[in-house]
Amino acid sequence: MTLMKKIFSFTLAVLFAVVAFAQKDSLVSKVYTWNSSKLGPRRPIYVEKMIFTGTGGKLSPHVMKGILLFDGRRFSTAANPDAPEKFYIVKKGPVEVQLLGKTYIIDRGSVILVLPGDSLTITNKSGSDAELYEMSYRSIAKPDPERGKKAGTSFVMNWDDMVFKPHDKGGVRQLFDRQTHMLNRFDIHVTQLNVGFKSHDLHTHANEEIILMLEGNAEMQISTDHQKANPGDVVLLNSMVLHNLTNIGTVPCLYFAIQWN
Repeated sequence: MTLMKKIFSFTLAVLFAVVAFAQKDSLVSKVYTWNSSKLGPRRPIYVEKMIFTGTGGKLSPHVMKGILLFDGRRFSTAANPDAPEKFYIVKKGPVEVQLLGKTYIIDRGSVILVLPGDSLTITNKSGSDAELYEMSYRSIAKPDPERGKKAGTSFVMNWDDMVFKPHDKGGVRQLFDRQTHMLNRFDIHVTQLNVGFKSHDLHTHANEEIILMLEGNAEMQISTDHQKANPGDVVLLNSMVLHNLTNIGTVPCLYFAIQWN
């Protein structure tokens, strides 16, 4: 074999290996269930559920965990400017939160956005285990701290302060639509969908999306597949994947719709 052929063969093998690794690590559009997510090692303070981890179109790594914080325990993140951005949703509370020198008491449905460089402390004084979702992520593109700072600081949003606007299918709570260090756009709202209704006609969009179920029972159509989504479950939708959600239960569905680009 000539030297040129050897170089070509080696280059091709490396390329196939890179593609195979990327495919293996790529996140799949599907319903990730809370109940079937495996518990990690029990620590003195908390135990984690790994819901998903991998690479998306805009984010790598992109990790979604459940954190079960034991009663009386405190969970903290360090003030590291090189840390991933983090977003939390309280699944079961209440919990006490300390962020940017302020203290908050928040319960189910409340959210926390923590930009790189800020520290966070969450304390469980509820009398039982608290549960939170933690979404940790880095942008594949170079982070833009100045963009994030101009858009605003890290923050806490209490569920009780989120304004509900009813409509013919149920209603919506629009939380925020802003830029961050890692994201050109981070858009989150909470939908209440009445029994028997579809969220919308089947559609696609360029933004990646998470549907996170708080209450109710739904059927997600993802491309041509139909999957059940129940309380606690997390639905990941990649860019341009055909989808919609139907309330197939007996009570209104309540779910977060999280989009980014």
